Amino acid sequence: MTLHAGAGLHAGAGRAVITAPSYPLDGFDGEHDPLQARVLLLTAGPDRAAIAVLDQTSVHASLVTSLRDTVAAAAHLDPGNVLVCVSHTFSAPHVSPEAAAPLIDAVARAAARAEQTLEPARIGYGHGTCHVNINRDVRTADGWWLGASETGVADRSVAVVRIDDRWGHPIAIGMNYAVQSSVMNESVTTEGERLVSADLAGAAVAYVEDQYGDDTVALFLLGAAGDQGPYLSANRYLLDADQGWSRADVHESGHLLVDLLGERLGSEVVRVAKGLACKASPDLVRVVHDTVTVQAQQAPASFRDLKPVTHYDFRPEGTATVPITILRMGEIALAGVQPELNAVTGLDIKNRSPLDATLVLTMVNGGAKYMADSASYDRITYEAMNSHYAQGSAEIVANRIIELLEAP
Repeated sequence: MTLHAGAGLHAGAGRAVITAPSYPLDGFDGEHDPLQARVLLLTAGPDRAAIAVLDQTSVHASLVTSLRDTVAAAAHLDPGNVLVCVSHTFSAPHVSPEAAAPLIDAVARAAARAEQTLEPARIGYGHGTCHVNINRDVRTADGWWLGASETGVADRSVAVVRIDDRWGHPIAIGMNYAVQSSVMNESVTTEGERLVSADLAGAAVAYVEDQYGDDTVALFLLGAAGDQGPYLSANRYLLDADQGWSRADVHESGHLLVDLLGERLGSEVVRVAKGLACKASPDLVRVVHDTVTVQAQQAPASFRDLKPVTHYDFRPEGTATVPITILRMGEIALAGVQPELNAVTGLDIKNRSPLDATLVLTMVNGGAKYMADSASYDRITYEAMNSHYAQGSAEIVANRIIELLEAP
């Protein structure tokens, strides 16, 4: 499928390495591969928008404003038109506001590069299929828990947005896929060390960038991955014949899994991108903000206290406001929310959207833990228990996103 962008569309992109702090830090003992910040800047006439993707597990709410202001200052746009996203690598230290200087500096350098490289651009969209994720909700003897379910719902579609310069070379390639970048989650070396890594998402974007060269910036846009894990993980849950569960680690050998899965996802993105013809189309770069109110529930004191159970006391606790951010690029729409949606919800939004080119993004402008689909509460899954939102919230949010996409 080919979409067109108008003569007024301009784009620029940049990347910067996030300076490594001193280790040990937040449970990590060193660095296997560097974390990066990537920024895509889009303009059409007076309208400007930017997407910043950080190799982080999540971004603290107090940092979102600083990061949006940083991009806005470097790229000359309204902070409200900046989408701060994360690759959701689980192998990264959580950054406190007091220790955020390296993160902010990397974002500023990436955004400045995006501004410097701004040029006339054309855009195309396509999608493929990639089998590097799997539903992680499995039934154990004690209740539903984390693992690898061959029969669970998995969204294996990968959406690709290619933005070319006037000579047909990619300025940026965005990939939207539903998987947690967690191959190395809680894995340690044979010496017991935890190493920082951009993990699966980092390997996938690195593969794409290697194919096209340093002038192309690839961005991993996290999909509805609340219940979607990597098909293979280094430190994984195992089920025995009696549905008892345990955990096993392949240690540093897991980095080979990262490379192989990243290569598989990246190669599918390249295959789709090479088949796209980017041509001229209507000028439209627009960011729409909205909110929806849902029923809240009492979250657990710590996710580490959770375990598989057959009964759980979901306790209502007032209401919660859920921000929704939609970025329109011509007939391409990026629908973003803070909570981690499950694949069922992401598929529902894409299937009902009036726009064929609809990407569902999660953990946009902050993270808000899980917002599971209604059936997950009936099963009592990890995502349902580890949530601030009551049953039915995901369906309310999905309906509101569809209403916004249907609006003129």
